[in-house]
Amino acid sequence: MLSLTLNSLVGRRILLLSPHADDVAYSIGGIVANLSLRADILLMTIFGRSGWALASNLREASVDFISAVREQEDRAYCERRRIDYSILYCPDSFVMGYDEATELSVVPDDDPRTADVVTLIGDTVARLVPDVVVAPCGLGGHVDHRIVRTAADALHQADIFYYEDIPYSASLRLSELDKELATQGLAPAGTVDIELVVRNKCEDMGSYRSQTSALTVAEMLQHAGRIGASTGRYAERVWRRTS
Repeated sequence: MLSLTLNSLVGRRILLLSPHADDVAYSIGGIVANLSLRADILLMTIFGRSGWALASNLREASVDFISAVREQEDRAYCERRRIDYSILYCPDSFVMGYDEATELSVVPDDDPRTADVVTLIGDTVARLVPDVVVAPCGLGGHVDHRIVRTAADALHQADIFYYEDIPYSASLRLSELDKELATQGLAPAGTVDIELVVRNKCEDMGSYRSQTSALTVAEMLQHAGRIGASTGRYAERVWRRTS
């Protein structure tokens, strides 16, 4: 498969790799909504151990409590979208003790979690044999996203596509984003119209109450608007490796 369209995904076995409990809903929630009941989709959250929450009433809560809240939000999203769910309880950057600067600067090669995550994702793909794997590009430099990107880059058993991480992608000019991903050996694989489901996507994002603000939804809409600017409709874009 050299390009991705909704029709090309219908009826296929698709594995969505989500570093955290909200990343798929934020980044390609429109594609997921469009494919509901039309493909065999499994969303796998990788870093299921998390102590970070945006909601002020959760910021002092324990890692166990916040992790449980995030998993519950993820399960509710998957149930609403009629997709399967799986979770790996790997510790995220917050649990590892990284601060906001460190989590954006440390590289996967220097992170002690990387080898295990690469193995776990590789074993999952070997067991499930999906037709398609969709993973984060790792835009913005967040180490958790970059670790999952590293694991996806190591896969050979399926068509691999990469999504533009929201909200990080929204902070880059499109020319900067395109140049960065081209330098990483990626090329655009397809743009998917989400105009008819964008309201559903906003509602899905809002259902992640521990993580989502109005600003995050606005950033998603701004990015989806410029991706679909040529048609005047909201859209999402995915990428593929050039070699």
